Amino acid sequence: MGTRQAGGGGVSPMIGRAIGVLVLCLLVGLLLTHLGIAARGILTDTWHTILSVGRLVGEMVQWALPYTLLGAVVVVPLLLIGFAIKRGVRK
Repeated sequence: MGTRQAGGGGVSPMIGRAIGVLVLCLLVGLLLTHLGIAARGILTDTWHTILSVGRLVGEMVQWALPYTLLGAVVVVPLLLIGFAIKRGVRK
C-alpha cells in the first residue's frame, strides 16, 4: 500500500524531503526568534548564543519543575493503582 509505482505522478521523495527540511528550518527559525535569538547573533557571537540557549533551557526547567512535581502527586499514584489493578486481573 505504501509503495510508489514507477512512473506515477507526484513529487519525488527527494524534493518532498527538501521541502520538509525547509519547512522545519522555517519553524525552528521562528521559534528561535520568538526566544530572542537572532541569526546575526548566531553568526557573529556563537559562544554568547550557546550560553543564551543554556540560560533559556535553565529558565524553562525552573519554570516547569514545580508544575511537573505537582502533576506527579496526582499522576504517579493513579498509574500505580492502574498497574495494581491490571496485575490483579491477570492473576
